Amino acid sequence: MTDLTLDQQELEMATKWLDFTVEAFIRNIRQLRIKQTGALMASFRKQVVGAASGRLQLQLSYALYGKFVDMGVGRGMGQGIRKGDDGYDRMRNSRGQLKRRERKAKKWFSKALAYQTKRLAELMSELHGTLLISQVSDALPAQDVVVNF
Repeated sequence: MTDLTLDQQELEMATKWLDFTVEAFIRNIRQLRIKQTGALMASFRKQVVGAASGRLQLQLSYALYGKFVDMGVGRGMGQGIRKGDDGYDRMRNSRGQLKRRERKAKKWFSKALAYQTKRLAELMSELHGTLLISQVSDALPAQDVVVNF
């Protein structure tokens, strides 16, 4: 194991995980062709915050409309338009569906976040397990231990 303390190792791993996760999100956005203006890809902000209790907090933020794209909602009617208004009939059919565009969920976020969160938990538990094993092996006596039954 390196000379880094556990806190430094956790911080380094969390930073690398955030970088990898943002790269995976951007890869998903490109694959699903959610580019329109590129504002969603440019909106990612990531930060690792050390809490007072010694626990790490990770912050990942992005444009709000990215969530709506992931769910397949949010495009079509302006604020305040109700059924029966002129704006409603112009954009929607009698069943309430958009005439020119169909909403379709593009899962760039939810599946990737679930996988990446699970992977972060595995990496952190592996880090703590490796540290525990090294501490136990350091504490064992250098001589052979004989146990008679």
